[in-house]
Amino acid sequence: MNNLEKLRQNNPLVVCYTNDVVKNFTANGLLSIGASPAMSEAPEEAEEFYKVASALLINIGTLTKANEEDIIEIGKIANKQGTPIVFDPVAVGASTYRKTFCQRFLTEVEVSVIKGNASEILTLVDTNTTMKGTDGDTNLDPVSIAKKAYEKLNTAIVLTGKEDVIVQDNKVVKLSNGSPLLAKITGAGCLLGGIVAGFLFRETHPSIQVLEEAVSFYNIAAEIAENDDQVKGPGIFLPQLLDQMYLMNYETYERDVKREEVD
Repeated sequence: MNNLEKLRQNNPLVVCYTNDVVKNFTANGLLSIGASPAMSEAPEEAEEFYKVASALLINIGTLTKANEEDIIEIGKIANKQGTPIVFDPVAVGASTYRKTFCQRFLTEVEVSVIKGNASEILTLVDTNTTMKGTDGDTNLDPVSIAKKAYEKLNTAIVLTGKEDVIVQDNKVVKLSNGSPLLAKITGAGCLLGGIVAGFLFRETHPSIQVLEEAVSFYNIAAEIAENDDQVKGPGIFLPQLLDQMYLMNYETYERDVKREEVD
């Protein structure tokens, strides 16, 4: 059984501590692939949730002084329960505050996957990096950045961009599916973090194949959505993306996936 079929048969619970801007979109995206999302932010219920959750997504898009301790606490509780964490350091290079928090989080909490664009991933290993908001820098070398982050942070890296790069178990894969319209809707990258979490099935050390499938599944759905005759821009693209994730099958994935192993 492939991982997409496994997900749809098991309807895994994916707990999302994510930013306020994308909660609805993330929940609908997870529902469309067959997962069961929970937007739980209370440490008081974390232990019960994480006993049964497939994975936890932590996204710092709307990080504040009021919620940073909760994020650290639920991360530690997830570690105790053996629940894998996907960490999305949104706009980490935009402020010293975000950089400092991410450094602390990655020191105190063990994560299974870090997902971010090239600027975000680079900032985690080079604190002198700066960025504008959530935007990435297209001049950066994603493969070298992903390798460096994997070596320093000792966890799977999913680096997103025009081409996505995944590093796990000393293997590097470049993926080339996707749509430019993903950059024109709010929360496309944030939803991908949730999709990756949905494919983990409580594996704290996921295989590179699982990560490839999660990322490519999402990006192939985006390609199909963009090519729909009704789509003229981001307004219709967004609901079409949800529809295509719902309709995606493994045969389409195998037919359309664009992957390259990199030395």
